[in-house]
Formats: sequence, structure tokens, C-alpha cells
Amino acid sequence: MRPSLALAAALALALAACGGDDDGAPPDAAPSGALGVQVTAYDYTLDLESRAARAVVHARVTAAGDCLTLPVRADVAAGSVTLDGAPATGVTVAGDALTACGAGWAVDDALVLAADVTVPLETWGASQVGYSIATDANGAALYYLVSWVGGCDRFGPCDPAPGEFARYTFTITHPEGVEVLCPGDVTAGATETRCVFDHAGGPTYSTFGVIASSGWTTSSLGTWDGLAVTAHDRVGSGVIDDIDVPMQTSFLAWMRQTFGPYPYGDTLRIVTAPTYWSGFEHPGNIVLADNLDAPFGNTGPVNHTLLHELAHQWAGDETTLAGTYDFVWKEAMAEYLSFVHEETARPELALGTVRGWKGCAPSSSYYPVPAAEPPLLDYYGHVYCPGPMILFRQLEALTSRAQVLEALAALLGEPRAIGVADVRAALEDATGLDLAGYFDAWVYGDGAPEWPRFTVTTTDLGADVEVTVTQASPATPMGCAFAVELVGAGEGESVEVWIDLGIDGSATVTEVAPDVPFDVVDAVLDPHTHCLAYEATPTAAPAVRMPPGWTPWTPSTRRTSGTPGTP
Repeated sequence: MRPSLALAAALALALAACGGDDDGAPPDAAPSGALGVQVTAYDYTLDLESRAARAVVHARVTAAGDCLTLPVRADVAAGSVTLDGAPATGVTVAGDALTACGAGWAVDDALVLAADVTVPLETWGASQVGYSIATDANGAALYYLVSWVGGCDRFGPCDPAPGEFARYTFTITHPEGVEVLCPGDVTAGATETRCVFDHAGGPTYSTFGVIASSGWTTSSLGTWDGLAVTAHDRVGSGVIDDIDVPMQTSFLAWMRQTFGPYPYGDTLRIVTAPTYWSGFEHPGNIVLADNLDAPFGNTGPVNHTLLHELAHQWAGDETTLAGTYDFVWKEAMAEYLSFVHEETARPELALGTVRGWKGCAPSSSYYPVPAAEPPLLDYYGHVYCPGPMILFRQLEALTSRAQVLEALAALLGEPRAIGVADVRAALEDATGLDLAGYFDAWVYGDGAPEWPRFTVTTTDLGADVEVTVTQASPATPMGCAFAVELVGAGEGESVEVWIDLGIDGSATVTEVAPDVPFDVVDAVLDPHTHCLAYEATPTAAPAVRMPPGWTPWTPSTRRTSGTPGTP
């Protein structure tokens, strides 16, 4: 093992405080210099009202030394810092990092750092990343501590590298009448709740999270494919009543069969609250926005978001991000897996989902992996629509759904961190394709992406109709495959012809629709939403053709981790 990348820059600060290794030191001298560590566990105590916390970090030494540096943005009481129970020396807090020195530790030694901190009552911009105290629509108190990607150092010394896993113990002091939920096994008392998370896959972005409320009602939702499910609901939200239990249960069963056991024991808690995101995938604790209930019997927002967050238990939590700008794969994967199940369980939801992706993709200001690496809060929301189309939907049209799911099964099912490059490699293995050019065209780039626009011309050949599709922009061909629907003037008059541009694209493709029994009056590009392919000269915004009676659902801009706007 080696120190995570997030610690590498901070470790250099320790050298000035501690000095470097002394080549002339006797063989039995204690190690000196900057320590390298892998954090293995957090023991975190927090009072919800005063925000006073005790942060205890358990680590294994990976590079010998006597000074430990960890990122921190909370207010640290320097005199409280200890290393293995002894008062630390040379304590400094500068540049959002804490350095503390002690007796010296060798490789593979266990090391425990502890410090008293005060958690700031602040969040990142308009999001809930950080710590906030609010009230819900009924006037009940809501307390929410959210790490998100790279944010656990807001609450105490922590390694915020996205790809690092740990185990956690949370001890939360709270007012009487407040229910506290955090990942792991929960033991609740009148004014103190303890959560013990002892699972192998626990990334800080989702596991370092605590939510509490004085306004929930708790009820059992029964057993879903072996999981005991409980609801913790704001009174009057309507969210829990919208849940399609058979659909969610069958999704859990399919996820287990396809990607391995549910990673977090035998319980699942579903929580509603006034949250910034439509959903958040804390391991074993799924938080849903309490305004997802939709009028006119449209349960789509609740059920799609819940599917998305359930998928994240495997794709995002158990298997997590290697780096911040790998964000797209976990969101695209959760969206795509939700869509695949919707096609079987609720086809009208699937249609709304995929057309929603295509409808909002043109508003993306960043490529799925942006070269400029903008702040995550600026960029993350731009991956939800194009991401699932590019990484999975378009590739299943060029190859097959079975091959795409084979690739996902190779990636999920064990605690590890993966990047977009790993997703590409798995897709190449499953499909036999070289995806280098495809990823360069669709996934990576600087500035706002330009999705391809096409012209469609038809030529009457007598009984047959020749269909020619030409990419009008951009200049470089982009790989895709989709149908063109030929429509006649009469009711029900339509046929389709399949256009395969190839994995690396083609400037022009011509196919023939044989024996068309009507005069063609219109040609519809990509009626089944297989590609981010748009008309070259649209007279209006791209059409979103919904099924009869279906109320289209537009993902909320308030979310981040699930659907366009859900973590």
C-alpha cells in the first residue's frame, strides 16, 4: 500500500516541522520525517447542537516517520491533538492541513491521531455539502452532515481522496426526540445514538454522513428480496406512498443476481427530508427529497430516483471513484441500470428516462470528463444526461445490451476504486472493440461539447426507399447507431431503417428500406433515443416524443447524486 494522492502534497509540509531523515543516525534511532499512512477507520463523536466533535483517525503506516499530516478544514483545538494517546508535538494547522509529530513509527505500525474540533455551520455554495441545521415544511429540525466527494476534511482530520475506503463509528449526541441515522448498525438512545459501520466498502463521500430529524415517522416497508426496509418519512411528504414496492424489490433481486450480494448487511433505510439533491446514496441509508411526490399519479420521480440510489449501493459505494473527474461513470451507471430495469417493470418510465437524457444533453457545458477540471460543484450536474447515453446506451446500440451488462458485471461486486479508463477497458473486453477513438470523441474534451447533428434525405426507388444520413457537424465523424422512422400520411403508416455509423463514425451512410407501401412524408431521426443525434437544422428544441398519457419528468436541478441532480 502507499499513501493516497490527496495526502502527497500535504506530507511535504511535515518535513519543515520535523526535519528529514538523518543518514548518519544510529541504526536503532526512531524514524523521523513525514509519515505516509493509509487511513483504515474513523471514530467520530459529534454534538448536533454545539457542533463540538472528537475526531479519531486510525491508520496504518506506509512510510516511516515521526510527523503525520492530514487535510482538515474544521476548527482544530491544537492542544487537544494526540498521537497514540500521547500529546502531539509540533502541532500546526495551516493550508487546510494538520501536522502533528510524535515518537516515530515504522512501516506497518498502527497509528491513532485524535483531535477536538468544532464543525463549521456552513455548506459549499447552495448545496448541503458540509453541515447544516434547518427546518422542514412542518417546522421540525433537520440536521445534515454531508461529505460528498473530497469533503470529509470539513469535519475533522481525514483523507478525502475519493478512492479510499474505511470503517466508521459515529457517536452522535442530540436533543431528546431527534432520530439520528448514519451508515451501519444503529443503536439509539434518548440523547445519544451510535452507528457502527463495519463493511469493507465505505468511501468517505457517502459513508461520512449523518442525518437527523425531530419530524420523521418510522414504519416498516416489509422485506425486499431479503432486506428489512424501513421508512423514515416527513409527515405529509407523499413520497413513501409513491414507492412501487414490487418494482423496487425485483430491482434489488436483479442487482444481486447480476452484480453480487447487497454490500451493507440485511437492512435498508429510506429517509425523506428537505434536501438539495433528489437522492443521496449513503450506504444502507437512502435519502430522498421530500418534494419528489408528483401530482396526477405520476410516481416516476420517486421510483426512478430510488432505483438510481439503490444502484449506487453497488455502483458508487461498494465500487467507488478513483478520482474526482471519474464522477461521470457512477452517475451514468446508476442511470443506465435504472433504465434497463424500467424497460421491463415500467416501460413508460423507461421512455421518459431515456428521452429525458437526450432532451437535456444539449445544455451540457462540459464534456463527461472535462479537460480543464473545473470545480466539482460547477461541473457535476452536466454528466447526468450525456453520461448514460455515451457510456452505455449508445454502445448497446452499436453492440448489444448483453455485452454492456457483461462489462458492468466485471466492474462491480467488490470494494475497489475505478476510473473512466477502467470502464472503457471493461467495455472493450466485453465488446471486442477498440474504443479509443470513441472515448476521445464523446467523453474527453475542453469547453462545451458539440453533439452531432445530421441531415436525412429520402429517395423514392419505386417500391423501395433509399435513406441517406449525413453528419453535418462537427467536422469529425462521431460513432453511433440509430433508427430512422419513415412516416406516411395515413394513420399507422411507418417503417424503420437502421443506420449504423460505426464505432468511430462515418460522414454518410445510406440504407434501403424495402417494399415501403406508402408515400413517405416525414423521416424521424432516432425515434427510440439510441444516440445523442440531433437534426442539423431544427426549427425548435429537440422533440421529446412521449407515450400517450405520460407526464414527462424533468430531473430537479436541486440534486447531485442520482439522476440529473442526484448524487
